[in-house]
Amino acid sequence: MIQHFFKRIIFMIIVMFAVLVIIFIGSRLLPGDPVALWVGDHPTQDQINNAREELGLNHNIFIQFIEYSKKLIMGDMGISFRTHQPVKEELIRRFSATFELVTMSIILSIMIGFPLGLFSATNKGKTSDKIIKGFSYLNLSFPIFWLGMMLQVLFFGKLGWFPLQGRSSTSEFENGLIILNSILSGELANLIDSLWHIALPSLTMALGILGIITRTTRSAMIDTINEPYFNTFLSFGLSKNKTVYLTGYKNTLTSVVTVIGLSYGLLLGGTFLVESIFDWPGIGNYGVLSILTNDHPAVIGVTLLYAGCFIIINFLIDVAYVFIDPRIRK
Repeated sequence: MIQHFFKRIIFMIIVMFAVLVIIFIGSRLLPGDPVALWVGDHPTQDQINNAREELGLNHNIFIQFIEYSKKLIMGDMGISFRTHQPVKEELIRRFSATFELVTMSIILSIMIGFPLGLFSATNKGKTSDKIIKGFSYLNLSFPIFWLGMMLQVLFFGKLGWFPLQGRSSTSEFENGLIILNSILSGELANLIDSLWHIALPSLTMALGILGIITRTTRSAMIDTINEPYFNTFLSFGLSKNKTVYLTGYKNTLTSVVTVIGLSYGLLLGGTFLVESIFDWPGIGNYGVLSILTNDHPAVIGVTLLYAGCFIIINFLIDVAYVFIDPRIRK
Protein backbone atom coordinates (compact mmCIF):
# COMPACT_ATOMS: atom_id res chain seq x y z
CA MET A 1 0.00 0.00 0.00
CA ILE A 2 2.84 2.40 0.88
CA GLN A 3 4.47 1.57 -2.44
CA HIS A 4 1.22 2.41 -4.21
CA PHE A 5 1.02 5.83 -2.56
CA PHE A 6 4.70 6.48 -3.32
CA LYS A 7 4.07 5.75 -7.01
CA ARG A 8 1.09 8.09 -6.96
CA ILE A 9 3.23 10.88 -5.51
CA ILE A 10 5.85 10.39 -8.24
CA PHE A 11 3.07 10.40 -10.82
CA MET A 12 1.68 13.65 -9.34
CA ILE A 13 5.08 15.33 -9.72
CA ILE A 14 5.37 14.18 -13.35
CA VAL A 15 1.87 15.42 -14.16
CA MET A 16 2.54 18.81 -12.56
CA PHE A 17 5.75 19.16 -14.60
CA ALA A 18 3.89 18.25 -17.80
CA VAL A 19 1.18 20.82 -16.97
CA LEU A 20 3.88 23.45 -16.39
CA VAL A 21 5.53 22.74 -19.75
CA ILE A 22 2.25 22.80 -21.67
CA ILE A 23 0.85 25.95 -20.08
CA PHE A 24 4.17 27.81 -20.30
CA ILE A 25 4.53 27.11 -24.02
CA GLY A 26 0.83 27.74 -24.60
CA SER A 27 0.93 31.13 -22.87
CA ARG A 28 3.80 32.22 -25.12
CA LEU A 29 1.78 31.28 -28.21
CA LEU A 30 -1.13 33.56 -27.28
CA PRO A 31 -1.59 36.52 -29.63
CA GLY A 32 -0.66 40.02 -28.44
CA ASP A 33 2.31 41.55 -26.68
CA PRO A 34 2.29 41.23 -22.86
CA VAL A 35 4.88 44.00 -22.60
CA ALA A 36 2.21 46.53 -23.64
CA LEU A 37 0.28 45.59 -20.49
CA TRP A 38 3.36 46.25 -18.36
CA VAL A 39 4.47 49.62 -19.78
CA GLY A 40 1.02 51.16 -20.32
CA ASP A 41 -0.19 53.39 -23.13
CA HIS A 42 2.09 55.14 -25.66
CA PRO A 43 5.45 53.74 -24.50
CA THR A 44 8.74 54.65 -26.17
CA GLN A 45 10.87 52.01 -27.83
CA ASP A 46 13.43 52.30 -25.02
CA GLN A 47 10.70 51.62 -22.45
CA ILE A 48 9.58 48.56 -24.40
CA ASN A 49 13.14 47.23 -24.67
CA ASN A 50 13.80 47.84 -20.96
CA ALA A 51 10.54 46.09 -20.04
CA ARG A 52 11.42 43.06 -22.16
CA GLU A 53 14.78 42.80 -20.45
CA GLU A 54 13.27 43.31 -17.00
CA LEU A 55 10.65 40.62 -17.60
CA GLY A 56 13.11 38.23 -19.24
CA LEU A 57 11.16 38.19 -22.51
CA ASN A 58 14.22 39.03 -24.60
CA HIS A 59 15.51 35.45 -24.23
CA ASN A 60 14.35 32.41 -26.20
CA ILE A 61 11.50 30.34 -24.78
CA PHE A 62 13.81 27.59 -23.45
CA ILE A 63 15.82 30.07 -21.36
CA GLN A 64 12.61 31.70 -20.17
CA PHE A 65 11.28 28.31 -19.04
CA ILE A 66 14.47 27.46 -17.15
CA GLU A 67 14.50 30.81 -15.37
CA TYR A 68 10.81 30.56 -14.48
CA SER A 69 11.25 26.99 -13.18
CA LYS A 70 14.12 28.09 -10.92
CA LYS A 71 11.98 30.85 -9.43
CA LEU A 72 8.99 28.53 -9.09
CA ILE A 73 11.00 26.03 -7.05
CA MET A 74 11.80 28.90 -4.66
CA GLY A 75 8.09 29.74 -4.42
CA ASP A 76 8.20 32.73 -6.78
CA MET A 77 5.44 32.74 -9.43
CA GLY A 78 6.52 36.03 -10.94
CA ILE A 79 4.86 39.42 -11.15
CA SER A 80 1.46 39.95 -12.76
CA PHE A 81 1.71 42.07 -15.90
CA ARG A 82 -1.77 43.47 -15.21
CA THR A 83 -1.70 44.31 -11.49
CA HIS A 84 2.10 44.59 -11.01
CA GLN A 85 1.64 42.47 -7.86
CA PRO A 86 3.27 39.10 -7.07
CA VAL A 87 1.10 36.34 -8.53
CA LYS A 88 1.62 34.19 -5.44
CA GLU A 89 0.16 36.89 -3.19
CA GLU A 90 -2.78 37.43 -5.54
CA LEU A 91 -3.59 33.71 -5.53
CA ILE A 92 -3.29 33.42 -1.75
CA ARG A 93 -5.56 36.44 -1.28
CA ARG A 94 -8.24 34.99 -3.57
CA PHE A 95 -7.91 31.29 -2.75
CA SER A 96 -10.18 31.37 0.30
CA ALA A 97 -13.10 32.75 -1.74
CA THR A 98 -12.81 30.02 -4.38
CA PHE A 99 -12.22 27.28 -1.80
CA GLU A 100 -15.31 28.34 0.14
CA LEU A 101 -17.44 28.46 -3.02
CA VAL A 102 -16.32 25.05 -4.34
CA THR A 103 -16.62 23.39 -0.92
CA MET A 104 -20.14 24.73 -0.40
CA SER A 105 -21.08 23.55 -3.91
CA ILE A 106 -19.77 20.03 -3.23
CA ILE A 107 -21.67 19.87 0.06
CA LEU A 108 -24.91 21.03 -1.58
CA SER A 109 -24.59 18.57 -4.47
CA ILE A 110 -23.96 15.64 -2.09
CA MET A 111 -26.77 16.62 0.29
CA ILE A 112 -29.24 16.70 -2.62
CA GLY A 113 -27.82 14.18 -5.12
CA PHE A 114 -26.94 11.29 -2.78
CA PRO A 115 -30.41 10.94 -1.17
CA LEU A 116 -32.10 11.40 -4.56
CA GLY A 117 -29.97 8.61 -6.06
CA LEU A 118 -30.69 6.25 -3.17
CA PHE A 119 -34.42 6.97 -3.27
CA SER A 120 -34.50 6.48 -7.03
CA ALA A 121 -32.66 3.14 -6.81
CA THR A 122 -34.86 1.74 -4.05
CA ASN A 123 -37.94 2.70 -6.06
CA LYS A 124 -36.68 1.50 -9.42
CA GLY A 125 -39.30 1.54 -12.16
CA LYS A 126 -41.79 3.63 -10.18
CA THR A 127 -43.01 7.09 -11.13
CA SER A 128 -40.69 8.76 -8.62
CA ASP A 129 -37.71 6.96 -10.16
CA LYS A 130 -38.66 8.12 -13.65
CA ILE A 131 -39.07 11.71 -12.46
CA ILE A 132 -35.63 11.71 -10.77
CA LYS A 133 -34.02 10.11 -13.84
CA GLY A 134 -35.63 12.72 -16.08
CA PHE A 135 -34.45 15.50 -13.76
CA SER A 136 -30.89 14.13 -13.85
CA TYR A 137 -30.80 14.04 -17.65
CA LEU A 138 -32.33 17.52 -17.85
CA ASN A 139 -29.86 18.85 -15.29
CA LEU A 140 -26.87 17.62 -17.32
CA SER A 141 -28.13 19.32 -20.48
CA PHE A 142 -28.04 22.90 -19.18
CA PRO A 143 -24.80 24.96 -19.46
CA ILE A 144 -23.59 26.23 -16.11
CA PHE A 145 -23.50 29.89 -17.21
CA TRP A 146 -27.16 29.64 -18.28
CA LEU A 147 -28.12 28.19 -14.90
CA GLY A 148 -26.34 31.06 -13.15
CA MET A 149 -28.06 33.74 -15.20
CA MET A 150 -31.49 32.12 -14.78
CA LEU A 151 -31.03 31.94 -11.01
CA GLN A 152 -30.08 35.63 -11.02
CA VAL A 153 -33.17 36.53 -13.04
CA LEU A 154 -35.47 34.49 -10.79
CA PHE A 155 -34.11 35.00 -7.28
CA PHE A 156 -32.77 38.54 -7.70
CA GLY A 157 -34.71 40.07 -10.57
CA LYS A 158 -38.16 38.59 -9.90
CA LEU A 159 -38.24 37.59 -6.22
CA GLY A 160 -35.48 39.76 -4.75
CA TRP A 161 -34.52 37.03 -2.28
CA PHE A 162 -30.75 36.98 -2.88
CA PRO A 163 -28.10 39.54 -3.93
CA LEU A 164 -26.99 39.75 -7.55
CA GLN A 165 -23.22 39.75 -7.03
CA GLY A 166 -20.45 39.97 -4.47
CA ARG A 167 -19.28 37.91 -1.54
CA SER A 168 -20.49 39.98 1.42
CA SER A 169 -22.13 43.25 2.31
CA THR A 170 -19.04 44.22 4.30
CA SER A 171 -15.34 43.71 3.61
CA GLU A 172 -14.38 42.68 7.14
CA PHE A 173 -13.61 39.03 6.26
CA GLU A 174 -13.37 39.49 2.48
CA ASN A 175 -9.91 37.93 2.16
CA GLY A 176 -10.54 34.99 4.48
CA LEU A 177 -12.93 32.13 4.96
CA ILE A 178 -15.96 34.29 5.69
CA ILE A 179 -18.30 31.51 6.82
CA LEU A 180 -15.72 29.81 9.04
CA ASN A 181 -14.49 33.11 10.51
CA SER A 182 -18.06 34.16 11.24
CA ILE A 183 -18.77 30.87 13.03
CA LEU A 184 -15.57 31.02 15.10
CA SER A 185 -16.09 34.66 16.03
CA GLY A 186 -19.76 34.15 16.84
CA GLU A 187 -20.83 36.87 14.41
CA LEU A 188 -24.29 35.62 13.47
CA ALA A 189 -25.04 38.64 11.29
CA ASN A 190 -21.88 38.08 9.23
CA LEU A 191 -22.64 34.36 8.94
CA ILE A 192 -26.16 34.98 7.64
CA ASP A 193 -24.87 37.65 5.25
CA SER A 194 -22.13 35.38 3.85
CA LEU A 195 -24.55 32.45 3.39
CA TRP A 196 -26.99 34.85 1.72
CA HIS A 197 -24.33 35.91 -0.80
CA ILE A 198 -22.91 32.45 -1.47
CA ALA A 199 -26.32 30.82 -1.98
CA LEU A 200 -26.80 31.52 -5.70
CA PRO A 201 -23.24 30.91 -6.96
CA SER A 202 -22.87 27.70 -4.93
CA LEU A 203 -26.30 26.48 -6.05
CA THR A 204 -25.35 27.20 -9.66
CA MET A 205 -22.22 25.08 -9.40
CA ALA A 206 -23.97 22.36 -7.40
CA LEU A 207 -26.64 22.04 -10.09
CA GLY A 208 -23.86 21.59 -12.63
CA ILE A 209 -22.80 18.25 -11.08
CA LEU A 210 -26.02 17.24 -9.30
CA GLY A 211 -27.16 15.02 -12.17
CA ILE A 212 -23.83 13.16 -12.23
CA ILE A 213 -23.89 12.41 -8.49
CA THR A 214 -27.56 11.38 -8.57
CA ARG A 215 -27.11 8.99 -11.51
CA THR A 216 -23.89 7.51 -10.10
CA THR A 217 -25.49 6.91 -6.70
CA ARG A 218 -28.55 5.33 -8.31
CA SER A 219 -26.46 3.03 -10.51
CA ALA A 220 -24.19 1.95 -7.63
CA MET A 221 -27.15 1.32 -5.33
CA ILE A 222 -28.96 -0.79 -7.96
CA ASP A 223 -25.80 -2.90 -8.37
CA THR A 224 -25.74 -3.42 -4.59
CA ILE A 225 -29.41 -4.40 -4.48
CA ASN A 226 -28.78 -7.01 -7.19
CA GLU A 227 -25.97 -8.63 -5.20
CA PRO A 228 -26.76 -12.08 -3.63
CA TYR A 229 -25.86 -10.93 -0.12
CA PHE A 230 -28.57 -8.25 -0.30
CA ASN A 231 -31.23 -10.91 -0.84
CA THR A 232 -29.65 -12.94 1.94
CA PHE A 233 -30.24 -10.10 4.39
CA LEU A 234 -33.84 -9.85 3.21
CA SER A 235 -34.33 -13.62 3.67
CA PHE A 236 -33.39 -13.25 7.34
CA GLY A 237 -36.36 -10.95 7.82
CA LEU A 238 -34.69 -7.55 7.62
CA SER A 239 -36.69 -4.82 5.95
CA LYS A 240 -35.49 -3.38 2.66
CA ASN A 241 -34.77 0.00 4.22
CA LYS A 242 -32.66 -1.52 7.00
CA THR A 243 -30.77 -3.70 4.51
CA VAL A 244 -30.03 -0.63 2.43
CA TYR A 245 -28.78 1.11 5.58
CA LEU A 246 -26.54 -1.81 6.58
CA THR A 247 -25.07 -2.68 3.18
CA GLY A 248 -26.00 -0.11 0.57
CA TYR A 249 -24.54 3.11 1.90
CA LYS A 250 -20.98 1.91 2.36
CA ASN A 251 -20.85 -0.10 -0.86
CA THR A 252 -22.23 2.86 -2.79
CA LEU A 253 -19.72 5.30 -1.31
CA THR A 254 -16.77 4.03 -3.38
CA SER A 255 -18.40 5.00 -6.67
CA VAL A 256 -19.76 8.26 -5.28
CA VAL A 257 -16.40 9.30 -3.82
CA THR A 258 -14.77 8.70 -7.22
CA VAL A 259 -17.33 10.94 -8.90
CA ILE A 260 -16.88 13.61 -6.23
CA GLY A 261 -13.14 13.67 -6.95
CA LEU A 262 -13.75 14.07 -10.68
CA SER A 263 -16.51 16.61 -10.06
CA TYR A 264 -14.10 18.71 -8.03
CA GLY A 265 -12.16 19.29 -11.24
CA LEU A 266 -15.36 20.22 -13.06
CA LEU A 267 -16.22 22.71 -10.32
CA LEU A 268 -12.76 24.28 -10.47
CA GLY A 269 -13.24 24.79 -14.20
CA GLY A 270 -16.72 26.14 -13.54
CA THR A 271 -15.37 28.89 -11.30
CA PHE A 272 -14.10 30.77 -14.36
CA LEU A 273 -17.69 31.31 -15.51
CA VAL A 274 -19.58 31.36 -12.21
CA GLU A 275 -17.22 33.78 -10.46
CA SER A 276 -17.38 36.12 -13.45
CA ILE A 277 -21.19 36.00 -13.53
CA PHE A 278 -21.56 36.65 -9.80
CA ASP A 279 -18.51 38.94 -9.50
CA TRP A 280 -17.06 36.54 -6.93
CA PRO A 281 -13.56 37.72 -5.84
CA GLY A 282 -11.90 34.34 -6.37
CA ILE A 283 -9.21 32.76 -8.50
CA GLY A 284 -11.56 31.95 -11.38
CA ASN A 285 -12.49 35.61 -11.82
CA TYR A 286 -8.81 36.55 -11.57
CA GLY A 287 -7.96 33.89 -14.16
CA VAL A 288 -10.51 35.18 -16.68
CA LEU A 289 -9.14 38.73 -16.45
CA SER A 290 -5.59 37.37 -16.77
CA ILE A 291 -6.44 35.40 -19.92
CA LEU A 292 -8.22 38.37 -21.51
CA THR A 293 -5.22 40.64 -20.86
CA ASN A 294 -2.56 38.09 -21.86
CA ASP A 295 -1.06 38.13 -18.36
CA HIS A 296 1.37 35.19 -18.72
CA PRO A 297 2.55 34.81 -15.08
CA ALA A 298 -0.99 34.99 -13.72
CA VAL A 299 -2.35 32.49 -16.28
CA ILE A 300 0.44 30.03 -15.47
CA GLY A 301 -0.05 30.53 -11.72
CA VAL A 302 -3.81 29.93 -11.86
CA THR A 303 -3.39 26.83 -14.03
CA LEU A 304 -0.73 25.33 -11.79
CA LEU A 305 -2.78 25.98 -8.67
CA TYR A 306 -5.93 24.42 -10.14
CA ALA A 307 -3.99 21.44 -11.49
CA GLY A 308 -2.33 20.97 -8.11
CA CYS A 309 -5.67 21.12 -6.27
CA PHE A 310 -7.22 18.59 -8.64
CA ILE A 311 -4.27 16.18 -8.29
CA ILE A 312 -4.19 16.49 -4.48
CA ILE A 313 -7.95 15.95 -4.19
CA ASN A 314 -7.72 12.77 -6.25
CA PHE A 315 -4.79 11.59 -4.11
CA LEU A 316 -6.93 12.12 -1.01
CA ILE A 317 -9.70 10.15 -2.72
CA ASP A 318 -7.26 7.25 -3.08
CA VAL A 319 -6.51 7.49 0.64
CA ALA A 320 -10.24 7.54 1.42
CA TYR A 321 -10.67 4.27 -0.53
CA VAL A 322 -8.50 2.53 2.07
CA PHE A 323 -10.95 3.41 4.84
CA ILE A 324 -14.10 2.85 2.79
CA ASP A 325 -13.08 -0.54 1.36
CA PRO A 326 -10.74 -2.62 3.59
CA ARG A 327 -9.98 -4.96 0.65
CA ILE A 328 -7.78 -2.24 -0.87
CA ARG A 329 -5.41 -2.41 2.13
CA LYS A 330 -4.29 -5.91 1.15
